[in-house]
Amino acid sequence: MKKIALFVLLAVCDIVAMAQVTAGGRHKMAIFTPLYLDDAFGADGSYNYSDKSFPKASIPGLEFYHGAAMAIDSLTKLNIPLDIYIYDSKSAKMTLESQFNKAASDGVEWIIANCAINELDRLSKLAASRKMVLINAIVPNDGNVRNNPYFVVVNSTLPTQGEQIYAYLKKNYPGQQVIYLTRKGSSETYLRSVFETLNKVDRSTAMHIKFTEVKDSLSAAQIAANLFKDRSSLFVIGSLDNSFADKLLDQLSRLSKTYPQITVMGMPTWDNLNFSKYKGLDLVYSTPFYSSKLDITSRNIISYYNSKMYARPSDLVFRAYDLTYHFGRLLNQYGNDLAAALASKEYRMFYDYDIQPVSKTSKIDYYENKKLYFLEYSNGAFKRVR
Repeated sequence: MKKIALFVLLAVCDIVAMAQVTAGGRHKMAIFTPLYLDDAFGADGSYNYSDKSFPKASIPGLEFYHGAAMAIDSLTKLNIPLDIYIYDSKSAKMTLESQFNKAASDGVEWIIANCAINELDRLSKLAASRKMVLINAIVPNDGNVRNNPYFVVVNSTLPTQGEQIYAYLKKNYPGQQVIYLTRKGSSETYLRSVFETLNKVDRSTAMHIKFTEVKDSLSAAQIAANLFKDRSSLFVIGSLDNSFADKLLDQLSRLSKTYPQITVMGMPTWDNLNFSKYKGLDLVYSTPFYSSKLDITSRNIISYYNSKMYARPSDLVFRAYDLTYHFGRLLNQYGNDLAAALASKEYRMFYDYDIQPVSKTSKIDYYENKKLYFLEYSNGAFKRVR
């Protein structure tokens, strides 16, 4: 796996360095992803690590690149007239600003950014100044971007998650008491305020929500006080902190041996939890990115990774493939008519999108993907419930 990864990293180094503008009426797109190439290679091109080691910091960016590269192969086979440039957002030789300016001078129209939130803030301002589209591929945050109709958030933000989780509970558990477990913290306070505000608006049909602030010293007996002997119980863990969720789920799992059905609603960060640990619970959480991976393209990607890398492709691989293919086709079809492109349901690959304008005034602040999948884990298996 490490030797193959090193080969791919060397190939990326060549692609980043050799990207060229192709003459003619072709659209141009760029991908910014953190590869740390300057850390991995010396000034003379020598590899800075041993043959048996690999720079761990490069792995997420490399996985994203690899998914994008496979999508580029697919676009090439379809003869899509599109040039795609790869930029190392962690380059030590070129600042993010200088790389952006290079992309702009090369005629790039759309950028897919696998970047941290502080980098997105810088890129979004630059993109707005040049009227270039910036697609935030990873961070579930608007980065406080306002009045920027060229900024697209694909990973749904916390406000959207909170609103849709509330709507899901109200629709699927009418009349049932909700035990909302939370803790001190800025994101926890915000999530709680979403539930409280929406429930006040829905006065005639408001849910019965009991808010409980949980401390690290909370005992199983205190949790059990919220359970019912004669009927099912419904909990919400209103925190993005998975270590906090893990402690509560462990306690609830032990209590499930004594009490009837316990359902727990969680957050999108639950993608990283090991659900098999929590016996006896029905677990539900939301995500903007869900695929059964049974389609032919997914099977081909999995087969390639199994045979060439002796590993399974991460979600970053699938997301990068999907975004590169989907938005590459849209750019080719619609050019810079972003509103028409985002409204289109064409060129679906793995995920459905519902990208809507977000406005706090009469002007568009940004666009955001409002599509969420709800997944349930019960009896050792996942299923899509919405």
